[in-house]
Amino acid sequence: STFPDAKRYPVLLEDELTAEIARTLGVKPENIMLGCGSSEVLRSAVQAFTSPARALVSPSPSFELAADYARFIGTPVKSPRVDAKLRNDLDAMADAAKGAGLVYFCNPNNPTATVHGKAAVAGFVDKVGKSSPQTMVLIDEAYHEYVEDPTYATAIPMALDNPRMFVARTFSKVFGMAGMRVGYAVGRPETIARMKGWMLGSSVNQLALAAAKATVGDTARIADEKKKNHEAKVFTAKAFASMGYEVVPSDANFMMIDIKRDVKAFKAECIKKGVAVGRPFPPLNTYVRVGVGTMAEMQKAVEVFRSTLAG
Repeated sequence: STFPDAKRYPVLLEDELTAEIARTLGVKPENIMLGCGSSEVLRSAVQAFTSPARALVSPSPSFELAADYARFIGTPVKSPRVDAKLRNDLDAMADAAKGAGLVYFCNPNNPTATVHGKAAVAGFVDKVGKSSPQTMVLIDEAYHEYVEDPTYATAIPMALDNPRMFVARTFSKVFGMAGMRVGYAVGRPETIARMKGWMLGSSVNQLALAAAKATVGDTARIADEKKKNHEAKVFTAKAFASMGYEVVPSDANFMMIDIKRDVKAFKAECIKKGVAVGRPFPPLNTYVRVGVGTMAEMQKAVEVFRSTLAG
Protein backbone atom coordinates (compact mmCIF):
# COMPACT_ATOMS: atom_id res chain seq x y z
CA SER A 1 0.00 0.00 0.00
CA THR A 2 3.02 2.29 0.38
CA PHE A 3 4.27 1.82 -3.19
CA PRO A 4 1.97 4.47 -4.73
CA ASP A 5 3.46 6.96 -2.25
CA ALA A 6 6.99 6.33 -3.55
CA LYS A 7 6.52 9.24 -5.93
CA ARG A 8 6.46 11.62 -2.97
CA TYR A 9 9.21 12.76 -0.59
CA PRO A 10 9.07 10.74 2.63
CA VAL A 11 8.34 13.51 5.14
CA LEU A 12 5.34 12.05 6.96
CA LEU A 13 6.71 8.52 7.19
CA GLU A 14 9.98 9.84 8.64
CA ASP A 15 7.99 11.33 11.51
CA GLU A 16 5.88 8.18 11.88
CA LEU A 17 8.90 5.85 12.02
CA THR A 18 10.69 8.16 14.44
CA ALA A 19 7.63 8.11 16.69
CA GLU A 20 7.35 4.32 16.49
CA ILE A 21 11.04 3.80 17.35
CA ALA A 22 10.68 6.23 20.25
CA ARG A 23 7.60 4.39 21.52
CA THR A 24 9.31 1.01 21.26
CA LEU A 25 12.42 2.22 23.12
CA GLY A 26 10.55 4.31 25.68
CA VAL A 27 12.23 7.57 24.61
CA LYS A 28 10.98 10.78 22.98
CA PRO A 29 11.02 11.43 19.22
CA GLU A 30 13.48 14.26 19.85
CA ASN A 31 15.97 11.61 21.01
CA ILE A 32 15.96 9.86 17.61
CA MET A 33 17.75 10.71 14.36
CA LEU A 34 17.11 8.50 11.34
CA GLY A 35 19.88 7.61 8.90
CA CYS A 36 20.55 5.69 5.70
CA GLY A 37 21.62 2.66 7.68
CA SER A 38 23.64 3.29 10.81
CA SER A 39 26.48 3.96 8.34
CA GLU A 40 25.18 7.48 7.78
CA VAL A 41 25.03 8.04 11.55
CA LEU A 42 28.66 6.90 11.91
CA ARG A 43 29.82 9.10 9.08
CA SER A 44 28.01 12.19 10.37
CA ALA A 45 29.51 11.58 13.82
CA VAL A 46 33.03 11.49 12.38
CA GLN A 47 32.30 14.75 10.52
CA ALA A 48 30.74 16.45 13.54
CA PHE A 49 33.12 15.43 16.30
CA THR A 50 36.57 14.88 14.77
CA SER A 51 39.10 17.03 12.91
CA PRO A 52 42.79 16.93 11.94
CA ALA A 53 43.48 18.05 15.52
CA ARG A 54 40.93 15.77 17.24
CA ALA A 55 41.46 12.08 16.49
CA LEU A 56 39.05 9.20 16.16
CA VAL A 57 39.62 6.22 18.47
CA SER A 58 38.53 2.98 16.79
CA PRO A 59 39.78 -0.40 18.07
CA SER A 60 41.67 -2.87 15.90
CA PRO A 61 39.91 -4.78 14.59
CA SER A 62 36.44 -3.28 14.57
CA PHE A 63 33.88 -2.24 11.97
CA GLU A 64 36.01 -0.15 9.63
CA LEU A 65 33.59 2.46 8.29
CA ALA A 66 34.24 5.16 10.89
CA ALA A 67 38.03 4.80 10.71
CA ASP A 68 38.08 4.63 6.90
CA TYR A 69 35.98 7.78 6.63
CA ALA A 70 38.07 9.58 9.25
CA ARG A 71 41.23 8.91 7.26
CA PHE A 72 39.48 10.09 4.09
CA ILE A 73 38.73 13.50 5.61
CA GLY A 74 42.17 13.87 7.21
CA THR A 75 41.35 12.88 10.77
CA PRO A 76 44.05 10.84 12.55
CA VAL A 77 42.92 7.43 13.82
CA LYS A 78 44.14 5.76 17.01
CA SER A 79 43.53 1.99 16.96
CA PRO A 80 44.18 0.17 20.26
CA ARG A 81 44.38 -3.55 19.61
CA VAL A 82 41.76 -5.88 21.12
CA ASP A 83 42.95 -7.88 24.12
CA ALA A 84 43.95 -11.56 24.32
CA LYS A 85 40.27 -12.59 24.53
CA LEU A 86 39.51 -10.42 21.46
CA ARG A 87 37.51 -7.98 23.59
CA ASN A 88 37.81 -4.23 23.11
CA ASP A 89 40.60 -3.12 25.48
CA LEU A 90 38.73 -0.43 27.41
CA ASP A 91 41.77 0.80 29.36
CA ALA A 92 43.78 1.26 26.16
CA MET A 93 40.79 2.93 24.49
CA ALA A 94 40.36 5.34 27.41
CA ASP A 95 44.06 6.25 27.27
CA ALA A 96 43.84 6.83 23.51
CA ALA A 97 40.73 8.96 24.01
CA LYS A 98 42.59 11.76 25.82
CA GLY A 99 42.26 14.76 23.53
CA ALA A 100 40.39 12.77 20.87
CA GLY A 101 37.21 13.99 19.22
CA LEU A 102 35.28 10.71 19.09
CA VAL A 103 35.53 7.14 20.37
CA TYR A 104 33.90 4.42 18.26
CA PHE A 105 32.87 1.57 20.58
CA CYS A 106 31.09 -1.28 18.80
CA ASN A 107 29.37 -3.43 21.44
CA PRO A 108 29.13 -6.33 20.63
CA ASN A 109 32.20 -5.73 18.50
CA ASN A 110 32.34 -6.55 14.81
CA PRO A 111 34.20 -8.79 13.84
CA THR A 112 35.13 -10.39 17.17
CA ALA A 113 31.52 -10.90 18.44
CA THR A 114 32.72 -10.09 21.98
CA VAL A 115 30.69 -7.92 24.33
CA HIS A 116 31.18 -5.78 27.43
CA GLY A 117 28.62 -5.70 30.22
CA LYS A 118 26.66 -2.73 31.50
CA ALA A 119 29.04 -1.87 34.36
CA ALA A 120 32.13 -1.98 32.14
CA VAL A 121 30.52 0.29 29.53
CA ALA A 122 29.35 2.76 32.17
CA GLY A 123 32.80 2.78 33.77
CA PHE A 124 34.44 3.40 30.41
CA VAL A 125 32.13 6.30 29.53
CA ASP A 126 32.70 7.81 32.98
CA LYS A 127 36.49 7.43 32.71
CA VAL A 128 36.58 9.11 29.29
CA GLY A 129 34.29 11.87 30.55
CA LYS A 130 36.66 12.65 33.44
CA SER A 131 39.97 12.38 31.57
CA SER A 132 38.82 14.01 28.31
CA PRO A 133 35.55 15.94 28.82
CA GLN A 134 35.32 17.14 25.21
CA THR A 135 35.51 13.63 23.74
CA MET A 136 32.32 12.06 22.41
CA VAL A 137 31.60 8.33 22.71
CA LEU A 138 29.58 6.51 20.04
CA ILE A 139 28.32 3.11 21.14
CA ASP A 140 27.31 1.05 18.12
CA GLU A 141 24.66 -1.49 19.14
CA ALA A 142 24.07 -3.00 15.69
CA TYR A 143 24.02 -6.50 17.22
CA HIS A 144 22.14 -5.59 20.41
CA GLU A 145 19.31 -8.09 19.97
CA TYR A 146 21.64 -11.09 19.71
CA VAL A 147 23.47 -10.62 23.02
CA GLU A 148 23.12 -13.49 25.49
CA ASP A 149 25.62 -12.27 28.11
CA PRO A 150 23.51 -11.53 31.23
CA THR A 151 25.78 -8.65 32.30
CA TYR A 152 24.98 -6.70 29.11
CA ALA A 153 22.42 -3.92 28.78
CA THR A 154 21.81 -1.25 26.18
CA ALA A 155 23.58 2.07 26.72
CA ILE A 156 20.48 4.03 25.66
CA PRO A 157 19.54 5.08 29.23
CA MET A 158 23.04 6.57 29.63
CA ALA A 159 22.73 8.36 26.30
CA LEU A 160 19.55 10.08 27.47
CA ASP A 161 21.43 11.56 30.44
CA ASN A 162 24.90 12.17 29.05
CA PRO A 163 25.39 14.69 26.20
CA ARG A 164 28.89 13.31 25.56
CA MET A 165 27.69 9.94 24.28
CA PHE A 166 25.05 8.44 22.02
CA VAL A 167 24.00 5.08 20.58
CA ALA A 168 23.70 3.88 16.97
CA ARG A 169 21.22 1.18 15.98
CA THR A 170 20.30 -0.44 12.66
CA PHE A 171 17.57 -2.41 10.92
CA SER A 172 20.25 -4.32 8.95
CA LYS A 173 20.80 -7.22 11.35
CA VAL A 174 18.04 -8.95 13.35
CA PHE A 175 15.35 -7.19 11.27
CA GLY A 176 16.87 -8.49 8.02
CA MET A 177 16.71 -5.16 6.17
CA ALA A 178 20.38 -4.60 5.25
CA GLY A 179 19.51 -3.84 1.64
CA MET A 180 16.90 -1.25 2.57
CA ARG A 181 19.32 0.98 4.52
CA VAL A 182 17.64 2.19 7.71
CA GLY A 183 19.39 3.06 10.96
CA TYR A 184 19.18 5.65 13.69
CA ALA A 185 20.97 7.41 16.51
CA VAL A 186 19.64 7.71 20.06
CA GLY A 187 20.83 10.54 22.26
CA ARG A 188 20.07 13.87 23.82
CA PRO A 189 18.55 16.47 21.46
CA GLU A 190 21.62 18.72 21.72
CA THR A 191 23.87 15.79 20.77
CA ILE A 192 21.65 14.84 17.83
CA ALA A 193 21.64 18.48 16.69
CA ARG A 194 25.44 18.51 16.35
CA MET A 195 25.26 15.67 13.81
CA LYS A 196 22.13 16.64 11.90
CA GLY A 197 23.84 19.22 9.72
CA TRP A 198 26.00 16.46 8.22
CA MET A 199 23.06 14.20 7.37
CA LEU A 200 21.42 14.04 3.96
CA GLY A 201 17.83 15.26 3.76
CA SER A 202 15.29 12.46 3.20
CA SER A 203 18.06 9.86 3.23
CA VAL A 204 15.72 6.97 4.08
CA ASN A 205 13.39 6.08 1.22
CA GLN A 206 9.63 5.78 1.48
CA LEU A 207 9.45 1.99 1.18
CA ALA A 208 12.26 1.42 3.70
CA LEU A 209 10.50 3.71 6.18
CA ALA A 210 7.27 1.74 5.82
CA ALA A 211 9.07 -1.59 6.27
CA ALA A 212 10.93 -0.37 9.34
CA LYS A 213 7.77 1.04 10.88
CA ALA A 214 6.02 -2.30 10.39
CA THR A 215 8.78 -4.38 11.98
CA VAL A 216 10.34 -2.27 14.75
CA GLY A 217 7.88 -3.38 17.41
CA ASP A 218 7.44 -6.99 16.23
CA THR A 219 8.82 -8.64 19.35
CA ALA A 220 7.60 -12.14 18.40
CA ARG A 221 9.56 -12.07 15.15
CA ILE A 222 12.68 -10.74 16.89
CA ALA A 223 12.47 -13.54 19.46
CA ASP A 224 12.14 -16.12 16.67
CA GLU A 225 15.14 -14.69 14.82
CA LYS A 226 17.22 -14.79 18.01
CA LYS A 227 16.25 -18.43 18.62
CA LYS A 228 17.16 -19.47 15.06
CA ASN A 229 20.44 -17.58 15.25
CA HIS A 230 21.32 -19.25 18.55
CA GLU A 231 20.58 -22.76 17.26
CA ALA A 232 22.56 -22.32 14.03
CA LYS A 233 25.42 -20.65 15.90
CA VAL A 234 25.69 -23.49 18.44
CA PHE A 235 25.64 -26.06 15.62
CA THR A 236 28.44 -24.26 13.76
CA ALA A 237 30.57 -23.72 16.88
CA LYS A 238 30.30 -27.42 17.78
CA ALA A 239 31.37 -28.36 14.26
CA PHE A 240 34.50 -26.21 14.44
CA ALA A 241 35.28 -27.56 17.94
CA SER A 242 34.99 -31.12 16.62
CA MET A 243 37.60 -30.21 13.98
CA GLY A 244 39.93 -28.96 16.73
CA TYR A 245 39.50 -25.22 16.26
CA GLU A 246 38.76 -22.77 19.05
CA VAL A 247 35.68 -20.58 18.59
CA VAL A 248 35.65 -17.19 20.31
CA PRO A 249 32.42 -16.93 22.41
CA SER A 250 29.92 -14.98 20.30
CA ASP A 251 27.22 -12.48 21.27
CA ALA A 252 26.35 -11.60 17.69
CA ASN A 253 25.12 -13.26 14.48
CA PHE A 254 28.64 -14.28 13.48
CA MET A 255 31.67 -15.87 15.13
CA MET A 256 35.46 -15.69 14.96
CA ILE A 257 37.55 -18.84 14.65
CA ASP A 258 41.34 -19.11 14.64
CA ILE A 259 41.92 -21.52 11.72
CA LYS A 260 45.73 -21.32 12.14
CA ARG A 261 46.24 -20.42 8.49
CA ASP A 262 45.96 -17.45 6.14
CA VAL A 263 42.33 -16.41 6.08
CA LYS A 264 42.50 -14.92 2.56
CA ALA A 265 43.44 -18.28 1.05
CA PHE A 266 40.75 -20.05 3.09
CA LYS A 267 38.13 -17.52 1.96
CA ALA A 268 39.12 -18.01 -1.68
CA GLU A 269 38.86 -21.81 -1.40
CA CYS A 270 35.44 -21.61 0.25
CA ILE A 271 34.12 -19.28 -2.45
CA LYS A 272 35.15 -21.84 -5.10
CA LYS A 273 32.85 -24.28 -3.28
CA GLY A 274 29.93 -21.85 -3.10
CA VAL A 275 30.33 -20.56 0.46
CA ALA A 276 31.40 -17.01 1.34
CA VAL A 277 32.95 -16.15 4.71
CA GLY A 278 33.80 -12.73 6.12
CA ARG A 279 36.54 -10.48 4.81
CA PRO A 280 39.94 -10.48 6.54
CA PHE A 281 40.20 -8.29 9.64
CA PRO A 282 43.87 -7.42 10.23
CA PRO A 283 45.72 -7.87 12.50
CA LEU A 284 43.79 -11.11 13.15
CA ASN A 285 45.05 -12.65 9.92
CA THR A 286 44.43 -16.27 10.89
CA TYR A 287 40.92 -15.68 12.22
CA VAL A 288 37.90 -16.18 9.97
CA ARG A 289 34.61 -14.42 10.63
CA VAL A 290 31.75 -16.79 9.86
CA GLY A 291 28.30 -15.23 9.53
CA VAL A 292 25.41 -17.28 10.86
CA GLY A 293 22.76 -18.07 8.25
CA THR A 294 19.86 -20.48 8.39
CA MET A 295 20.43 -23.97 9.77
CA ALA A 296 20.33 -25.42 6.24
CA GLU A 297 22.91 -22.88 5.07
CA MET A 298 25.20 -23.62 8.01
CA GLN A 299 24.93 -27.38 7.44
CA LYS A 300 26.11 -26.84 3.86
CA ALA A 301 28.81 -24.38 4.98
CA VAL A 302 30.18 -26.71 7.66
CA GLU A 303 30.77 -29.45 5.07
CA VAL A 304 32.70 -26.95 2.95
CA PHE A 305 34.70 -25.84 5.99
CA ARG A 306 35.52 -29.48 6.84
CA SER A 307 36.77 -30.31 3.36
CA THR A 308 38.72 -27.08 3.01
CA LEU A 309 40.42 -27.29 6.41
CA ALA A 310 41.26 -30.96 5.81
CA GLY A 311 43.06 -30.06 2.60
